[in-house]
Amino acid sequence: MPPTPTKPTRPLILVCGEDEFAVKQRAKELFQQWSAEGGGFGDDTIDGSVSNGGEAMAALRKFREAMQTLPFFGSAKVVWLRDCSFLGDDRVSASALVTETLAQLADELKAFDWNAGTRVLISAGKVDKRRTFYKTIEKLGTVESLAGWSVEDKDWAEQAELWVRKAVAANVSSRRGESPNSRSGLQAKQIDEEALAALVSSVGPNARLLASEVEKVCLYVGDRPQITAADVAAICTRNKTARAFAVADALGDRDLPKLL
Repeated sequence: MPPTPTKPTRPLILVCGEDEFAVKQRAKELFQQWSAEGGGFGDDTIDGSVSNGGEAMAALRKFREAMQTLPFFGSAKVVWLRDCSFLGDDRVSASALVTETLAQLADELKAFDWNAGTRVLISAGKVDKRRTFYKTIEKLGTVESLAGWSVEDKDWAEQAELWVRKAVAANVSSRRGESPNSRSGLQAKQIDEEALAALVSSVGPNARLLASEVEKVCLYVGDRPQITAADVAAICTRNKTARAFAVADALGDRDLPKLL
């Protein structure tokens, strides 16, 4: 997962990529940010996860209607086509009707009055970059492509550790004797170096599983602000990829007992 991109300045943005978890997190972050800036009046969210051409056409119809509806009281408005599944090269995406409608929508985006206060956010998985619709968004707006971590990336572990630190710090615990609702009663959790390395090596380059394990270990430690290696060993699971990493590391270190 790449570092979080900077705040987009254009009112049209496509967040896409094969890292489904990262795409959903980033799109949610943008929607909340834009909605807060615009006051949250009249925002529209359209579900773009479909299984056939008919559902895709229905989603596109709702999306176009939402774009054509002006913001209330001159405020800003956000239209989010969420989890769009028909921008790739699958059967539904390749249907003639969907392709034609997306081409028409691309023309509408070119002629759209972006000064009216409407912001458009589209989140999707894999997209076909050869399509007119994609090229139009790339020209008019911003495209954020999130490929995720891979074992082939030399620095994936460093990126994962940085992400885990931020995720752990976002969790808070209450000091004994103080109300959990009190600002002074909240303290950010921390994870020590040994625990951090153990957690990342246990899970591997999988952001979704890392998020789940971070939440699990934070709940496990309860009010304690510090997460230790013992906590990780007690509660976190090791997936197959992580076990493969451990075997390779033990072999490289010539550590026979650990390898066995």
